[in-house]
Amino acid sequence: MYLARINLDPARSSGMDQWAAMGQAVRRAVDPDPASEARVLWARTSPSTLVISSDTAPAWGKVPGATSAAIHPLSRHPEGESVRWELISAPTARRGKRVPLAEDEFEDWLSGKFAGALDLASAKWKRLGGRPARYHFTGEAVVRDSDALQELCLNGIGAGTATGAGLLLVSPLAPQ
Repeated sequence: MYLARINLDPARSSGMDQWAAMGQAVRRAVDPDPASEARVLWARTSPSTLVISSDTAPAWGKVPGATSAAIHPLSRHPEGESVRWELISAPTARRGKRVPLAEDEFEDWLSGKFAGALDLASAKWKRLGGRPARYHFTGEAVVRDSDALQELCLNGIGAGTATGAGLLLVSPLAPQ
């Protein structure tokens, strides 16, 4: 698995502000075969930054507006390590049909999604928009199970993974 941070020139990435268009461009950059079962998660973390997690290193030059990229193997985090995490997701639950969660349910939703992999220490979120509403979550946690965390990073969290939601980014927390 690879994690790529691609720098974008917003002036040259016209139409890429739509989640569906960006998802198609990312898929083509990672694996041009539409029938492929390749795992691909992505998130546009700012107007000039696209992050992609995939089975193969993306051909980042195929992404409209891409100017440069840094591509690395996906990091593993040992049990007991304190980490900073980031997630863009649309928190929903099945209640007959899929319905958006109220903000007062977010911490329980996150704890349930992280169960077995991370022990949640803190969480903040900011509404991004969309339907269902997407939120940018950030926080700190302690790694409980390294293998379970790797699976969350590989498979994504929540709905909307094809359209830029669900990518869990984890990095070591700097010692204080």
